[in-house]
Amino acid sequence: MGKSVLLLFPLLAALSGCGALEGFDPELNAVGKQVVSDWKQRPETAAAQFEYTHGLDADDRLVFQVMLRADRISDQVVDEFVQIARRDCWRGTWKSCSARYVVYSTDDPPYGDRRDSGKPVREGDVDLPSDLELVFGPRPERSKP
Repeated sequence: MGKSVLLLFPLLAALSGCGALEGFDPELNAVGKQVVSDWKQRPETAAAQFEYTHGLDADDRLVFQVMLRADRISDQVVDEFVQIARRDCWRGTWKSCSARYVVYSTDDPPYGDRRDSGKPVREGDVDLPSDLELVFGPRPERSKP
């Protein structure tokens, strides 16, 4: 009995990890890194991060979060941050980039991973209408396998 349990354990461990990298797209991950990098270069940024969900049971999805210094928040600044996300998603991949953004203030930040803490200043989808080509140029072409 002990030997069969020992043989079963590695199989269960392997199966439970199955899907951890399933569907991982390096291009989308790079887009997330680029948006955060560009946001962090702005003086209004106190913190920025992204979450990339993927796998068999989840659609590829990026969620960008930025915390702006309270004394520097304006509608224009938030619009500029959203435009950066749009630009980087547009230029970063030929694929559909399903993404959301959430903007917080240092006056009311989220705490840890508690989604119920901190009231966003603004949140929404990073929409990519086809007329963005006039602003940002053509999207990258699909690479040949």
